[in-house]
Amino acid sequence: MEDVFDLSGTPPQGWMHALFGGGPYGDDVGRCVPGPPAPEAVAVSLPEGGEFVYRLVTVGSWSAPDDPIAVYNDTGPVPEPPLSELEKFWLSRRADR
Repeated sequence: MEDVFDLSGTPPQGWMHALFGGGPYGDDVGRCVPGPPAPEAVAVSLPEGGEFVYRLVTVGSWSAPDDPIAVYNDTGPVPEPPLSELEKFWLSRRADR
């Protein structure tokens, strides 16, 4: 996900302010996400590899209804997806050689 850090007080066109509870963006104020509407989940790349996923908690506003802010909660790093049966089969064939 591309991210925008807005210090002007007004997010760029097509973006909205966001607050993140914990995780890599937990201390950032002014970070923006695409919207409105706010995405249900936001995945950010970690410097050491992998992703960190935030889930939408609520949408409110700073002080004006035309300045929405999305509030996200951290859910931690996303584990690697389990191997499918076909992938397991391929790996077992490779190991048998």
